[in-house]
Amino acid sequence: MYYSKKLLGYFIANSIVLYLAQALVGDMVIFGRAEIQPLQALITTAFGISLASLLVDLLLKDFNMQLQPDKYLTLELLVNIGAIYLLARTPLQNSVGIGITAFWVAILIGFGLSIAQYITKNVTDKIKK
Repeated sequence: MYYSKKLLGYFIANSIVLYLAQALVGDMVIFGRAEIQPLQALITTAFGISLASLLVDLLLKDFNMQLQPDKYLTLELLVNIGAIYLLARTPLQNSVGIGITAFWVAILIGFGLSIAQYITKNVTDKIKK
C-alpha cells in the first residue's frame, strides 16, 4: 500500500510540474500529436516518469541500499532527465506524445520533477511512520 501511495503522489507531482512546464515554456515543451490529445500525452508522460522513479526506490530497497539525501536526489535527477529524454526524443515519442526542443530542456524539467518527487517522498515517508 505504501508504494501505491508513493506512485500516486509521484504521478500527481509529475503532472503538476509537467503542466507548469508546458504552460510556462510552451514553445520548448509540447504535449500531443495529431493522433494523441495533449491531456493524454501529459498523463502518459507523468505516469512513465513516475514508474521510472518508483523503480529506483524499489531497486534501492531490494538491494538494501541507503543513500544520503543529496545522493538520492542526484540519482533521481539522472533518472528523471533520462526518462524525459527517452520519452521525448526516441521512437517512444510516437506513442507518448511529448516533445522537447533540446536536451537542456530535459535537464531543466528534470530538476523540477526531482524537487517535486523529493518533497512527495518526504511526505509519504512521514505518513508511513
